[in-house]
Amino acid sequence: MSDLIITNGDSAAEVLTAAGLPGRIVPWRDVLHEGPLVPAPSLSALSDIRAKFLSERFGVPFAEARADFLARDAVVEAHALFDRVAIWVEHDLYDQLQLLQVLHHLHGSGRSEGLFLVQADDFIATQMPETVLRFGEAAIELKPAMLATGAALWEALIAPTPEGVLQRLRSPTSAFRFLRPALGRFIEELPATGSGLPRSSWVALSVVGQNGQTPRDVFSRLLASEEAAFMGDWSVFRVLDDLAFASEPLVAGLETPYPCGGEPEAVDAYLERPLVLTKFGRTVLRGEADTVAINGIDRWWAGTHMTGHDAWRWDSIGRRLVPPGGEAVAVPVTREQDWP
Repeated sequence: MSDLIITNGDSAAEVLTAAGLPGRIVPWRDVLHEGPLVPAPSLSALSDIRAKFLSERFGVPFAEARADFLARDAVVEAHALFDRVAIWVEHDLYDQLQLLQVLHHLHGSGRSEGLFLVQADDFIATQMPETVLRFGEAAIELKPAMLATGAALWEALIAPTPEGVLQRLRSPTSAFRFLRPALGRFIEELPATGSGLPRSSWVALSVVGQNGQTPRDVFSRLLASEEAAFMGDWSVFRVLDDLAFASEPLVAGLETPYPCGGEPEAVDAYLERPLVLTKFGRTVLRGEADTVAINGIDRWWAGTHMTGHDAWRWDSIGRRLVPPGGEAVAVPVTREQDWP
C-alpha cells in the first residue's frame, strides 16, 4: 500500500521522516494567512498567484516559489496513485488554512476513500521522532460530509467579502477540532474598529510602546500572546515593517525592512535595532487615530481585497463585522457561542 502524507512544512516533514513514517511526504509551505486566496480552476493556478505574492512580500524569487509549488501540486493532483492520503496538521491558523485548501481540492477531485486526518495539539516540528507518531494513533477517516464541510469553508474564505466565513462557522465543525478557534483568530486579523490595525499589528505596536524594545522583543512577545502561534519570523517582521514604513509611520528606529533570507550580519543588525513609537503611533495606541483613514490600506484578507481609506472591520467588543462605508454591522458573533 502506498501512502501520501501532506504536512505543513519542511521541519515537520523531517520529523515525520525521522520517525520512519512510510510514504511520500509533501510539505505545503505556504503562509495562507497572508495575501490573496481567490477562486482558481486548479491548485497550480492559485499557486501562480501565491508565488507572485510571496515574491513581492518576502523577496522570494518568483521562479523558485512557483517551481516549488508546482512540484508540490503535481504530487497532490496525482493522489489517485496513492492508496492512502493522510493530512498531518497542527492546531494553529497556519495549518488549518492549509487543511481547508487540501480538503477543497480533494472534494473537487471526487475522491472519497482512503483519506485520513491527523490533528496535533502541539507543533510537529518540536517533537522527537519517538514521540510524534502518537498523534497518528488518533487519526480519523475523512468522510464525504467532512470533505464537503472543509470545501464550503474554503469557498467562504475565497469569497470577496468575509461574512461567509462567520456564517459557515455556525454550522457544525466538531470533527475538525481546531478550525473554529483558528478561524476566529483569523477574523481578528481584519482591521479593528477604532485603530484600523489587525490584532498582530496592535500587539506589535503595544510592545514597541514599552521603552527599550527591539524587533527581537516584538517577535517573542507577539508569539507569546497567541494561544496557538501561527506566524514565523518573516511574517512577524513584515508586520513590524508595515508599521515602520507606512506613509505616516507608527514606529521609528528601523533603517531598512527585514532582510528575509539575508546574511546573518544584516539579520542581527535588524533584530537589535532600538524601537520607539512615533507621535502618530502613540496617537493610534491611545485610540485617538485610525491608521486606515490616514495611511490607507492595500491588503488581502483571504479573498477580501481591502483598498483605499475604508475597509471591513472587526469589532472586538461587540464581536461583529462592520462593512466598509457604513455604521450597520453584519453577522454579529459571540465568541462563547460560535467557537470555543
